[in-house]
Amino acid sequence: MTPIRSVSAPEIPTAGGLSDIFARAARVDSRMLVLLRLILAFSGLAVASLAVSTSGHWGGWIYGSLAAYCVFSISLVYDSWRSGWPAPPRAMHWVDVVFYSYLIGVTGGSGSFFFLFFLYPILASSFSWGFREGLLVTFVSSALFTGVELGTSSPGGLMRVGTGYPLVYAAYLFVFGYMISYLGGYERLLTRRLALLKEINNPWNPRFGVNYVNGINLDRLREFYDAESCVLILRRPTPLAEYEMHVSSRDKPAYSRMPSQVEQGAADALLRLPASLAAYYHDQDGPWWLRYRGYYAYDYDLRARTRAFYEEFRSWSNLLDAKASVTVAYSQHDGTTGRLFLTTDSGGYSHSDIEFLVQVSDTMATVIENMYLVDELITKAAEHERLAISRDLHDTTIQPYIGLKLALDALYREAGENNVISKRISEIIAMTEMTVRDLRNYAATFKEKIPMPGDVLVEAVKHQTERLERFYGINVGLTSYISPLLNGRLAAEAFQIISEALSNILRHSQAKNAFVAILCEDSQLLLQIGNESGAVVPDFVPRSISERALTLKGKAVVEKRSDRYTVVHVAIPM
Repeated sequence: MTPIRSVSAPEIPTAGGLSDIFARAARVDSRMLVLLRLILAFSGLAVASLAVSTSGHWGGWIYGSLAAYCVFSISLVYDSWRSGWPAPPRAMHWVDVVFYSYLIGVTGGSGSFFFLFFLYPILASSFSWGFREGLLVTFVSSALFTGVELGTSSPGGLMRVGTGYPLVYAAYLFVFGYMISYLGGYERLLTRRLALLKEINNPWNPRFGVNYVNGINLDRLREFYDAESCVLILRRPTPLAEYEMHVSSRDKPAYSRMPSQVEQGAADALLRLPASLAAYYHDQDGPWWLRYRGYYAYDYDLRARTRAFYEEFRSWSNLLDAKASVTVAYSQHDGTTGRLFLTTDSGGYSHSDIEFLVQVSDTMATVIENMYLVDELITKAAEHERLAISRDLHDTTIQPYIGLKLALDALYREAGENNVISKRISEIIAMTEMTVRDLRNYAATFKEKIPMPGDVLVEAVKHQTERLERFYGINVGLTSYISPLLNGRLAAEAFQIISEALSNILRHSQAKNAFVAILCEDSQLLLQIGNESGAVVPDFVPRSISERALTLKGKAVVEKRSDRYTVVHVAIPM
């Protein structure tokens, strides 16, 4: 039998591509950047045209350079407009720095009007790429300006703005550049933080489960900080306290969302801090600029710093195998408590990170509580409807089947055991008894909302295929691979889809060979139901299966294969 193949399903919430989300969130208006460069280019050309007569033999170079820069700026605007105004490449502000240094050199050093143009690449780099890039551009600009000034022999120059104090101008450029870099980097950091909180706060379908949501959010937080690992340890409020640990690391597959159980001793060691305490720790053997803040703890109840638990943090650093770590408390209103740990082998953390992680922890807890609340509201709202449907099912479906069975029993007795049709009537009675039993089981399950375990799905489908072979002579092959991520609710929905597909094969085809494949692949449940088709099969879409798959955020497609098999592919996110 042909193995199951993956079918593309609609996008489901994942942590993949978060770097693009953060980059888009922190990006300044690229249209503004390219238009401002164009304005500066033409402004410089206009000013140069008024004072070029004093520049001597440099006039041609100045005109030619500024004209080329104007053409270059126009081409950038046109290309950005054609491309939908994407973010400018990182090298563009470096091109501006080099060009402005050249203009200052040919127009008089510190007396040049183009000295002020350095503020543009500093602004562009700071607000687009952050504090470090802006500070680097500031330092390089100051250094180039100083070097150009020292290499300029002319005592005067074009468009002179003062008597010439190159060191004062360089200091001015560095100080204002630093301020701009700091503000731009801080604004970019806040924007990225808001983007992360927005992603964590996105509405979740309760069907995905709490474990999946926690895993995704930990992946997001780890990617935001580019950390080595992100760990969430929880203590569940059961009669006997249960401890579990969610881990997101660089080496762990993104689709592995199942928490691991933790021994009480190890959990107590990591949960020893008071719930009001948040802290970070850096290895004292690290870079010198981190040593002065190697340990910091803040008690939110006392609203003050503390030096307590320093030794515990040193042991945790060894336990977590990290040079730097930060932790904040986690708590839900249902009594679940825990701690969130973030570790890295490069860089470090600050008090600002602690304050932000407290917000992240509260947001994650709120999302989980909302999932529980929505699930509870859905459950209570559907309880009355389930009871009504269960009663209707018993009165309108099961009772007529029972009456049909009684009529067949009477017909069997009337025909007698030796009658030629008695054997066929006996088979129909057996089918009726089986149908009545299945309907009663379904009604009881529907009324009590008993979920189907994931590993029971295969047995239930196998029972269906055996019935088709016994009563209708249809040989159905079954292959499966079930993942622990498959929950009972989704397993029950998958069983209904497979049952509907097998029923369609029985009612709408003359096929005697079919197959069913069930595969849990990554974070998708893939179903494949196919049957041989001797004649040309018209195009069709199984409406009931498609609608059921759509309600589960999945999709269903029909494939006509070259081996004359018609196959229904269903992909559903788990």
